[in-house]
Amino acid sequence: MYLTIRFAGYGGYGVVTASRILGLTYAQKGFHVLQTESHGAAARGGACTADLVISSDPINELTFEKPNVLIVLSAPAFRKCCSISPDLSSDLLLIETEIMDDSTVQLGLANLPQNECTTIYQAEIRKLAEELGNVRFMGVASLGAFAAIDDRIDLKLIEKTVKTDRKLQRFEKENLGALQGGAKAVILQKE
Repeated sequence: MYLTIRFAGYGGYGVVTASRILGLTYAQKGFHVLQTESHGAAARGGACTADLVISSDPINELTFEKPNVLIVLSAPAFRKCCSISPDLSSDLLLIETEIMDDSTVQLGLANLPQNECTTIYQAEIRKLAEELGNVRFMGVASLGAFAAIDDRIDLKLIEKTVKTDRKLQRFEKENLGALQGGAKAVILQKE
């Protein structure tokens, strides 16, 4: 397996946490994992990304241009992804439903290369996170949605990581709720 994933959102949405959880999950299964993050001077409130590479073989490249999977939780993060990689034709694109009306997002989706096989999903991740009490659960909810649409991602293994990781114990109940809710919140947009 060789899988590249870019999580994109605002600082404080749990983007880095989501990539960390998924990376830990697959490292524990014996895969090679590389996780990087990029955010502006303001750790909270600014657009940020977290990249993750999961591979059966050793990882020799520290970056990638176009991820296999792109998970976008905010319109500014979508714009940032466009500047990092103008070709957004990933295999799978998961977008927060709330930002689908943004003109930049609509234009970006309309300009996807027609010959690419990008499957687009949307999920009401922000609403779910707010019901759990904080937008910080958006990243974890996106993991649940991702697991629901991609059979390479095992929801049960992610739940195990959430239950056993010390950094996540404080909000274990909310994170598990976000995973389960995210798995149920997915809508197929375009194949």
